[in-house]
Amino acid sequence: MSGAPILLPARHVINLGTLVAIIALVGWFTQDEGLWVIAAITALSFAIGFLLIIPIGGADMPVVVSMLNSYSGWAAAAMGFTLHNTAMIITGALVGSSGAILSYIMCKAMNRSFISVIAGGFGAESGAGADAARVDRPWKRGSAEDAAFLLKEAEQVIIIPGYGMAVAQAQHVLREMGDLLKKEGVRVKYAIHPVAGRMPGHMNVLLAEANVPYDEVFELEDINGEFAQTDVAFIIGANDVVNPAAKTDKSSPIYGMPVFDVEKAKTIMFIKRSMGGVGYAGVDNEVFYMDQTMMLLADAKKMVEDIVKALQH
Repeated sequence: MSGAPILLPARHVINLGTLVAIIALVGWFTQDEGLWVIAAITALSFAIGFLLIIPIGGADMPVVVSMLNSYSGWAAAAMGFTLHNTAMIITGALVGSSGAILSYIMCKAMNRSFISVIAGGFGAESGAGADAARVDRPWKRGSAEDAAFLLKEAEQVIIIPGYGMAVAQAQHVLREMGDLLKKEGVRVKYAIHPVAGRMPGHMNVLLAEANVPYDEVFELEDINGEFAQTDVAFIIGANDVVNPAAKTDKSSPIYGMPVFDVEKAKTIMFIKRSMGGVGYAGVDNEVFYMDQTMMLLADAKKMVEDIVKALQH
């Protein structure tokens, strides 16, 4: 599925009707434990799960992933009461409540209404224009050697990791690059967005795994004011969290979400696999086409490895 939501006519009525049917069948099951009742409940449960997810735009999908975890926890707790299993009740309640809390935290970080996200429908207006905006726009491509030269000459570099770094498992070689830059006298900082990756803390965990010093890792509100005095904003696998459309385009599905002010940096290096890819929100990013942006198109780990080799020569 693409990042654009699928909005069915009268979807809320359909969802409510499906839910009422499920509740009615559950009540029926207490009187008639027939196999057909179980099959019908299973089929309708699959249907409502599908129908609740497809109207939600890609920008809000991390919230949905967390909410699905929450649902599974509450389902386990309900089953615990049925089986008189105290351990299942406790663990289910913990999973359910933690998933709901994470979802709320992410909604707050994205300036989203929790109820609106769960109800779905964000991003309907902007999905169609994303591909068209990407056609025939000039952009600059750089090499690992180009990146290494500019990084070595910088006074301060801010690294913004995202889900692409996680997929490529590039956190260890990224820390190695940071260590080499520090030996050259460059100040290196890592900027973490609350919803970078799949849930809050995802990037923090990966950087900690790579032994990145805690005092080099900063949250959005603590570092956003530094981009204007930064020589290089090094974006690895992030997209929506650095998209200026969140501040300027009211029709964008990410409008209102706090994002990093990377456009204020003197130079922007943007690692992504190709120009055709977009973030969770399924919208293009104006940063790709800015004069100070150098696109580094490759697998994130491979590109950083090449930059490390260039820094060592």
